Formats: sequence, C-alpha cells, structure tokens
Amino acid sequence: MSAHPEFVIVGQGLAGTALAWQLLRRGRKVLVVDRESGGCSRLAAGLITPITGKRVAKSWRWDELRPAAEAFYREIETRTRTAFFHPREAIRLFATANERSRYSGPGGEVAVRDDWFNAAFGGFVMPEAARLDVSCYLEASRAHFRAVGAFRTADLDPKQIEPNTSAVRIPQLDAEAQTLVFCRGFAPDGDPWFGAIPFRAAKGEFLTVRVPGLAEERVTHRGVWLAPLGDEVFRAGATYSWHQLDGVPTAAGRTELEARLRELLKLPFEVIEHRAAVRPIIGGSVPVLGRHPDCPRVAFFNGLGSKGSLLSPFFANQFAAHLCDGGEIDPEVDVRTFLNRVSSRHNPE
Repeated sequence: MSAHPEFVIVGQGLAGTALAWQLLRRGRKVLVVDRESGGCSRLAAGLITPITGKRVAKSWRWDELRPAAEAFYREIETRTRTAFFHPREAIRLFATANERSRYSGPGGEVAVRDDWFNAAFGGFVMPEAARLDVSCYLEASRAHFRAVGAFRTADLDPKQIEPNTSAVRIPQLDAEAQTLVFCRGFAPDGDPWFGAIPFRAAKGEFLTVRVPGLAEERVTHRGVWLAPLGDEVFRAGATYSWHQLDGVPTAAGRTELEARLRELLKLPFEVIEHRAAVRPIIGGSVPVLGRHPDCPRVAFFNGLGSKGSLLSPFFANQFAAHLCDGGEIDPEVDVRTFLNRVSSRHNPE
C-alpha cells in the first residue's frame, strides 16, 4: 500500500464506496479508511423506487439516476464476481382514498392477494424498481479494495489531519495524499471541517419479521415497506425520528412499525430482529459534495439519506470527474452552496 495515495476516502459506506470505485476506474491511487464495524449504510434497505413519499411523487432526477445506478452496479458485479443488484417490480398500495386521488402517474391497477394485504383503495405497480443488497455490495467492494491495497482499517480523527497547499498529511496513517474526502455520514462527534453544514439527520428503525403464509416476492409499500428476504422472512421499515440520534432501537419505534404492519397485513407476524441507524440527511434531502472553499485539499461527499443506493453512483461519478479533471458540480449539490447559505445567515447584509 502506497504511503502517498492520490485520494484518501474516510468512510466506506455507500458514498465512500461509490467514490472509490469511480476514482479507481480512472486509474487513480486510492486509499479507503474505515472502522472495522462499518457504519449505518450496512443496515440500509437498498430500495430503488420511482414513486416515493406521502405525496406519491416521482423520485428526484429518477430518469438519469436509475440508469446510472444500474450500469454502475452491473459493472461492479462483474469486477467482484458477486451478484447484489436485483431489478424487480415493486407495488404501492394506497392507504386512503385521498392518497389515491393525489396519484396521477403511470402504472395500472395492482393485483394482490386480498387474504394477504389490506388493499381496499387499490394501488399500482412500479416495474422499474430495484433492490441493492447493500451489505453484500459493501463487503464485496471492501474485499476488492483490500486485494488491490486500497483499504485500511482505522478510526481516523478528522482533527488530526494536516492539510497544506499541496497535500494532506495524515499522521495516524503515516501517509500523505493530494486530497482527503470525508464520507463519514452523520458525525455526532462533530466535524472541524464541514461542521457548519446543517444536517437534518433522522433515526430510522426497522424490523425483521416472519410472516407465515406470505409468499409475495415484490417489495410492498403502504405506510411501511415490506421487503422479502426469503423463507417467509421480511424486512420492514422504517420510522423517522429527529431525536436521540443513535443506533439504539426503541420501544416506541417497534410499536409504530408493528402498528403499520397490522394496517398492511391480514396475516399474523413474528418479530425476529429490531435494528436502528441514523440517516445522513442534509438540507433539502439532496447529496452534498465538493472541496472545502478555504482548504481545497479537504473534500466532502455526504447527505445521501435514505436513497443512497440510487444517488451514490451518479454523484460519485460527477465528483470523481471534478476531483480528477475539474468537471462541474451541479450547484444544487455543491458544498459551497450550503456553506454560503450558512455564511449569509451569519453575516446578513
């Protein structure tokens, strides 16, 4: 492993992994640094869905993000000889007549078993949906990074890096890089470089449940998503909470998810596991990327929220093009946009 990589990436979640691949594709020397246990990305459901939210609206920039995601994951599957990207239609069931009336998009009536689901208001099929097995993707990527000398286990302290005009010195690693990129997700311990960026991090809880008799192979959405894992076992989620931002499951979260499942299902279920993680949401729920305006040797790629599986390939490619060749970053996701907003609030004219 070179002590002088061109890029050091701190964090091997969805953001850091995709950026590392995009830089390696360009022939750059990369070192990914992460803790042994990994972060919240490993608990992500990996749902890629065209219609989302209570407004039953089309996902932001879907028409360019979805094909970019599939092309990227197919390439990484080939390089790692591992299958983790699974296109499969999903279904959305309307919870109320009002929700049904708000939907005006494509998709015909969905046929579901009325002895399985409460579907009095109908629903629609989402044929372009997909699911990423996030844990498998991250593990296969880490194995590849290790094999090519591009991974190191460490809990890097951002306060200890030493950037200058030509490089970033990292004493903890006894290494120096041209650029260091923080892809750490939500950092409750603070961030001396990008701490001014306003996170709206949200804790999410989910359950793993066994539903005897349920053989639905599609991800089902109705106030909760229910994703099949095989053998009548499903993952169900997720809650949103802006308090107690940690990975500790709560009784209130479990109660809420169980209540939503009872509204969706006509079958009884058994809870097998209850987990929690914190989503790294920033501002208007868009990714944020770019170099620090005052210290360009330090950079940032974060804020993927609950749609990281969809967002990360496209914006990692855009960021790699910027880091390597000076390509443009979309203003709506540029880190300078967010830092300028903070600065203007603190220094009004």
